[in-house]
Amino acid sequence: MKKSLKRILSMMLSAILVLGMLMTAPYAASADMAVSVDSTSCIQGESFVATIYFPSTFEDAAAMDIKLRYDPTVLELVSFEKGAGLKSALDAQLNGKVYSEFSEQAGVISWSLAGSNNYVFRGVFAVVTFNVRKTAKNGPTLLDLDITDAANSGYVDITSEVVAQDASVEIIRETINDFVFELNDDETGYIIKAYQCATVEELVIPSEYNNLPVVAIADGVFRNHGELTSVVLSEHLETIGENAFQSCVNLKALVMPDTVTAVGANAFALCTALESVRLSYGLEAIAENLFASCYSLKSVEIPFTVKTVGDNAFLNCISLSEVKISKNTTVGEGAFSKCAATGIEFFTVEGNTYLPGLIEETYTKSKITLIEDITLGTIKGIEAKYDYTGAPIEPAVEITLDNGETVVAGTDYEVIIVNNVQPGKVKLYVPGIGAYGEGYTAEFEIHCAHTNLRKAVIQKATCSQEGIIRCRCTDCGYTFEQRNPALDHPSGEWIYDVRPAYNKTGLKHKVCSVCGDVYEKDTVADKVYPDVIIDSKVNSIDALAILQYAVGTEIYISPEGLYNADANGDGKINSIDALIVLNISVGYIVL
Repeated sequence: MKKSLKRILSMMLSAILVLGMLMTAPYAASADMAVSVDSTSCIQGESFVATIYFPSTFEDAAAMDIKLRYDPTVLELVSFEKGAGLKSALDAQLNGKVYSEFSEQAGVISWSLAGSNNYVFRGVFAVVTFNVRKTAKNGPTLLDLDITDAANSGYVDITSEVVAQDASVEIIRETINDFVFELNDDETGYIIKAYQCATVEELVIPSEYNNLPVVAIADGVFRNHGELTSVVLSEHLETIGENAFQSCVNLKALVMPDTVTAVGANAFALCTALESVRLSYGLEAIAENLFASCYSLKSVEIPFTVKTVGDNAFLNCISLSEVKISKNTTVGEGAFSKCAATGIEFFTVEGNTYLPGLIEETYTKSKITLIEDITLGTIKGIEAKYDYTGAPIEPAVEITLDNGETVVAGTDYEVIIVNNVQPGKVKLYVPGIGAYGEGYTAEFEIHCAHTNLRKAVIQKATCSQEGIIRCRCTDCGYTFEQRNPALDHPSGEWIYDVRPAYNKTGLKHKVCSVCGDVYEKDTVADKVYPDVIIDSKVNSIDALAILQYAVGTEIYISPEGLYNADANGDGKINSIDALIVLNISVGYIVL
């Protein structure tokens, strides 16, 4: 009964092992040697394990050269381990075995095996761990298992008879790794300096990196990326460099966040498929050639905050037929040249003194259509200061026109607020929309008293350095540092580098008993005045006191007197000092 039970358990265990092998390499049944991976897809920066194994017992070869080839630009070798199957096969060889793990050629792991009789292989041959490089591109990468030379114990070449099976891993790019970031000068945010992907069509530019906002796109970063069909810009973006998106020929729409205050020349030039544009109310200028040769752009609304449209800004926008523009915006040379053949319909308010002359001189086929001025009235509902709540601050803005007409939020005007959650100054724009033009700008403050603070000591104050305490407001999350001044050194004893004598000064310093720093360094010590009993005289009584102290007679001498007793500055009080004092007392030595 026990034998029968053991047999059943053995059969079950064998079945489980076979099933597990089939699950890891379902197509390896016909191969003599195969490679499987623990994950068929892997994100940049992650690791995976490749297992090289024998699907069934293989015992035909006495010598074999095996290579596992991989792309070193995609994968980085992390570790290698011999499998149990390789160890047992080597142990079974009586003599003549040779074994090497790695070749010197990048992207290849090599094994060379030779023995006096055929090897018997079963199970796992080797386990290799790879890391996917952060610069790896999307798509499959191959682990190519190859038997380059094989022979049996009779020296017969059996290379073509040994069947090997490869494996493949699908690389999935981590979007953040497509960008190269650089910290800005004041270390408050990151600049995108480069973009290293050409397969993503719908691009989302990250809002943050390393817990700081992404605030800028450098010159030319996305130029000629024709694969891009849409771009979502960072909600914290402030500047877009020159030529940043030039010749993105399949980009169809652009929504610019109102945090953007500057866009460089040619930034969107030659985006020939660009159909719609929503510009930032943070802009004060449209750079030259900004949208030149955007053939598909049909209409554009220039924010009332824009003071100038640069030269050739919309040059050769052959479909552009409608432009909404402020009465205060000036237009550069050739800004709307070679646009719609039938001319442009400019929508502006009454009182535009610049545009009529420009049309008459330059854009003779164009015309002006007057719209209502939303600023001919008063605006209310905006307080100077709001308390921080953790939620967006959204003032209930109301506009009353001077002519008594009623205007409705969302129909005739909209309220645009930039960064209206965290404490600080907040900009607010109220542009007219639809049949209305122009707009209001305002500013208010979100205030937090930071009364509830969580504090952490970053650096304790010492005698030589200030203390730093990091404070975090638990209400709004604002983090700042408190600095405590360095402590005073506690008063200590003088240490003499050169002791003073009756005829010379000395040098002394103090060492802090707390921090160990030297302070009051190289201070001059006055010459000794050998008045031992402190009676403002130097005579034989002082000499006698020195002699008594030198021989151990119990005599009280004050600390000041002991200092004075070392007349020659040698650090000892003895008869030599007494002799010097006697010579001073009889006038042989003049102080």
